[in-house]
Amino acid sequence: MAYSALDRLQLKVVGKVASLMMAMPAPREHHEQFRMTVVRAEWAGPHIRRITFAAEEFTAYTVTGPDEYFGLIMPPPGEAEPVMPPERLNVRQAIQKMPADRRPDLRWYTVRAHRPEAGEIDVDFILHGDAGPGSRWAGAAEPGWVAGFRAGGSSYRRAAPGERQLLVADETGMPALSAILESLPAPAEGITALVEVPGESYRLPVTAAVEPRYLYRGEAPAGTLALPELAGEPMADLGYAWVCGEAGLASGVRRHLVKERGVDRRRIMFSGYWKVGQARL
Repeated sequence: MAYSALDRLQLKVVGKVASLMMAMPAPREHHEQFRMTVVRAEWAGPHIRRITFAAEEFTAYTVTGPDEYFGLIMPPPGEAEPVMPPERLNVRQAIQKMPADRRPDLRWYTVRAHRPEAGEIDVDFILHGDAGPGSRWAGAAEPGWVAGFRAGGSSYRRAAPGERQLLVADETGMPALSAILESLPAPAEGITALVEVPGESYRLPVTAAVEPRYLYRGEAPAGTLALPELAGEPMADLGYAWVCGEAGLASGVRRHLVKERGVDRRRIMFSGYWKVGQARL
C-alpha cells in the first residue's frame, strides 16, 4: 500500500522541525507490518522477560541501527490475534480510527537481536505488573501467541573515530542501550553509559566492550541520580549524546547538557519512552 501525499508531507515537516532541535534518527522508507508468533518466552531477570518471535518476513527484514524499535500490536482481551491497522505512516492515528471492539493496543519496544536466517527476533520486556497493556501481554505471553509487528527505525548514531559519546537510560531504555553497547567494536573508547534503575534486580546481562554504570534510585523518581552523576562528567568535548527513558529524565538530561554544559542540541538524541502517571500509545 502506497503512503498518501499527505502522510509524506506530514513526515517531512515533522522531520525538518525535529532536525533543528535534536540529533535525527535513521530514516526508514517503508514501515512493514505483519503478524508474528511467540516461539519462546523466558525470564532474563526478576523484572525482565525475553520473548522470541518468529515470522517469515523476518528473513528479509533489515534493521537500521542497533537500537531498532518496532510497534508491538496486541489483540484486545479475549481475541487470539490482532486485526492489523491500515498500513499508513501514522500508525497511531490509523489505530485510533479503528472500531473500538476491533482496536488493538500498540506499544513500542527494541529489537534486542535479529536472526534473519531463522526468521526470528528477541525482545526484552521490562515488566511492571499489569500497569500497561504491553507489560500485561508480555508477562503472560506463551508460545503460540500471535501479535503484530510494525517496523519503526533506530535512533543511535555510531561514534566517529575519537568521538566522545554519552549514553543515558532508565530501565525502559535499558534494552536499547544494551543493544547499542553490544554493537560497539572493541576497544570502545570515549563512551560513557549510565543506567538509572530502581535496584540491582533490574540489571540486564550485557556482554560488551563498555560496561554500563548502574545507578540504583530505589523508590525515588526517575532522574534522581542521573542528573547529579552528570555534574561530575566533563562535557567540553562531547560529540554526541543518546538519552532515552522516562520523559522527565530524558528532557532533564537534555536541558542540563544544553543549558548548563553548552552542548549543541543537534548533537543530542532524546526520547521520552514513558511519563509518570500517563499511558503512551
